[in-house]
Amino acid sequence: MTSADPSSSGITAAADLLHFPAVATHLLSSAHVAQTFKIQVMQPAQTRESKRRFPVVYLTDGNAVFDFCRGIAQLMQASERESPPFILVAIGYPSDSPFAGNVLRGRDLSFEDCPDFITGCQFLQQWDGVLSAAPGTSPRYGAENFQRFIDAELIPFIDREYPTAPRHRTYFGHSAGGGFGLFTLFTQTRLFQNYIVSSPILTYHGTTAGGVRYEYHDFMLERARTFIASGQSLEGVRLYMSVGAEEELDPLNANWQLTSSFYRMVSWLRAAAIPGLKLMAEAFPGETHTTAWPIAFMHGIQAVFGTRQVA
Repeated sequence: MTSADPSSSGITAAADLLHFPAVATHLLSSAHVAQTFKIQVMQPAQTRESKRRFPVVYLTDGNAVFDFCRGIAQLMQASERESPPFILVAIGYPSDSPFAGNVLRGRDLSFEDCPDFITGCQFLQQWDGVLSAAPGTSPRYGAENFQRFIDAELIPFIDREYPTAPRHRTYFGHSAGGGFGLFTLFTQTRLFQNYIVSSPILTYHGTTAGGVRYEYHDFMLERARTFIASGQSLEGVRLYMSVGAEEELDPLNANWQLTSSFYRMVSWLRAAAIPGLKLMAEAFPGETHTTAWPIAFMHGIQAVFGTRQVA
């Protein structure tokens, strides 16, 4: 008696079945930031014999958002009409708390002239498991060192350990992470080819929780103005920006003027017509600073990978 050929009976051989490899967690100590980072990696669905290489999407605030972004990514990748397969890399901190990075993000995502959004903000510091910067190190303005960590340590590690497609990298960040994305776009453009910038911090008007008063402080809009004036190109870069239409109604975030400053930034970038830049932008009716986050991830992935048309 001979065994049946699985292919002839309509049964797919196990080696040909798609599966999601187990999520991996790495603790990566940085020489550029006095910090050990928790790096979580989701590989896309693939066959066990696959030799395919994949683009990589890097996201910040990994402790808070990796789980929901992973779930969304897995569902979207089930059909390439929604998204092509990609590797998802979340940058977080060594704690099981989703709020572990509440304070440290104020260091890693902030840059000169960015208002201090950590000092005195009790809402951010009321959770157990929140980590702080190492004694003797600066708690602010660490964006350049964070860029160095990503460029010189994280990306080489991911490229060495996973089947990545060289030069196919996407950045996703929300709020301060969105501000960091624009800061990187204007200062270290080559780090990523695609930028998904969700509800970015661009301006501040009012008094911070730490008692510092700002009068229409357009810190990121001024950076955009300086970049535009430089005449530099952004050849081959896709930038997707989004915001919730009701973000400015939340008293906790009102001073950041997130919705109105978003429209100002998009207007400036469109008027500038920066050579090579493909700009896509949308506002989500009825969404707040929190609820806009997962929608931005879904729409942003589709926009930069070309499965969704955004004006």
